[in-house]
Amino acid sequence: MMLVATKPASQTPWRLGTYYEAIFKPAITQAGLTAVRADAVIFATGKIMDQVWRGINKPMILVSSNQEDVPFDLRHIRAIFYDQTDPFWEPKLIDRIADNIKSALTNPEEAIFRVEQG
Repeated sequence: MMLVATKPASQTPWRLGTYYEAIFKPAITQAGLTAVRADAVIFATGKIMDQVWRGINKPMILVSSNQEDVPFDLRHIRAIFYDQTDPFWEPKLIDRIADNIKSALTNPEEAIFRVEQG
């Protein structure tokens, strides 16, 4: 799961921890999995990046409030976009993330980020 945002934290009303507790954790649980924050279980320098690189060629779901925040080289990956002006954006986002997780588990080849060898 990857939240994409280019705004500085001071301009983003929701911080990653808030998203994790209010959106990601309920969605992951709804999909039948156990949510674990990498930064809560990995403490040594470099280990998070090692796991990120090992995650390449595995299912990935991007979450962003807009297309422009998604890096151009990741735009071919499925992404979930949400609109915080919608009064029901939170439950809609939870449902969409849960559905995409289930889909990625069923059809992982459709959600895989592939690094082009060149």
